[in-house]
Amino acid sequence: MIKSDQFDKNIFKLIQVILPELIGFIGAIAIWQLLAMHYSSIILPSPLETLVALKNLATANKLTMAISTTTLNAISGFTIATLSGCFLGIISGIKPLISRAVRPLITALQGVPPIAWIVIALLWFGTGNSTSIFTVAVATLPIIFIGAVEGVRNINSQLIEMAFTFKIPIKNLLLDLYYPHLLSSLFPSIASGLGLAWRVAIMSELLSSETGIGAEMNLARINLDTAEVMAWVVVTVVLILISEYLVIRPIRRFLEPWHYGEKNK
Repeated sequence: MIKSDQFDKNIFKLIQVILPELIGFIGAIAIWQLLAMHYSSIILPSPLETLVALKNLATANKLTMAISTTTLNAISGFTIATLSGCFLGIISGIKPLISRAVRPLITALQGVPPIAWIVIALLWFGTGNSTSIFTVAVATLPIIFIGAVEGVRNINSQLIEMAFTFKIPIKNLLLDLYYPHLLSSLFPSIASGLGLAWRVAIMSELLSSETGIGAEMNLARINLDTAEVMAWVVVTVVLILISEYLVIRPIRRFLEPWHYGEKNK
């Protein structure tokens, strides 16, 4: 009986989480269909026409290769940015002098648009995956850096002084004080950075590569195949949703159980 009640509560919580997002998704599809009814297919294909184009891409074996290439570019660049941004951000959060030295570089990286980095990368690396990986890393690094810095700086200095006064072991200090604050600020930055990584990877492929989602999207544009362009947009959205709901959120739920425990009470 107890297990049954717990199961019902879990199902109810799951419905509470999924239902609003499902309604929003259905609403977006409905708006898309209504707009498609007022324009020709060359301007805005309907959801059904887009699904047909998506099926044709899958049949022609274009999806796997394009998705693999874009995933490699996006994840490689994002991993480089995350490791570098966390390292620099944590050090800068602890040492204000280093923060002042690094800030101008981060501000410059943040201020330069991705399209400019693509042009520079083309001059340095030529066409290919290196251009996309470099552009993704440079574009997402500032977001991760800022999240790491804020995570360290948000720690109450009085708590740190108290910990040193009572000679709290370093292991406990890191796990119980630094770790929760750092993750609370870092994960939103990681989620935003990963979404940006997909967009920048696809944009760089569109301008500098012959493979990947961006390259396929550009080819469809040249052929005036709007349905195929929309199909690749759908693929991009699906990849971003998978990253958010099946990667970022489960990892955050595992690493920050207290965060979700408080929300579910």
